[in-house]
Amino acid sequence: MTQKETLDAVLGELRHIKSHMPNGELKAMQKDMESLKEDVSDLKFTLLNPDNGVIVNTNKNTEFRLSKQSKESEYFKYIQDLEELKTWKAGVTKALWVIFGIMSGIIIRMLMMHKGV
Repeated sequence: MTQKETLDAVLGELRHIKSHMPNGELKAMQKDMESLKEDVSDLKFTLLNPDNGVIVNTNKNTEFRLSKQSKESEYFKYIQDLEELKTWKAGVTKALWVIFGIMSGIIIRMLMMHKGV
């Protein structure tokens, strides 16, 4: 198909559309398109409003959740530190009991040696 034939076919289709579609329907379609454009504009404003748009509120919510997660991670860090401190305390307590037992044994031994003199 040549370019001229393609243009003739397109013009024929346009003539067909004009003849079968009254002017009132075109104007109604134009009004609908304007209404649709206004709706899209309102939707865009609702989404992108810098004061209280959906995106701004979503970002605020995300920041809140991230700060909440960081607080929870700090809490778990403190809990872990507390568990490590309990473990250290248990080790020190065992060591002190061992030292106390050895010291008691030395004192008893010294008393026994002193009595035998």
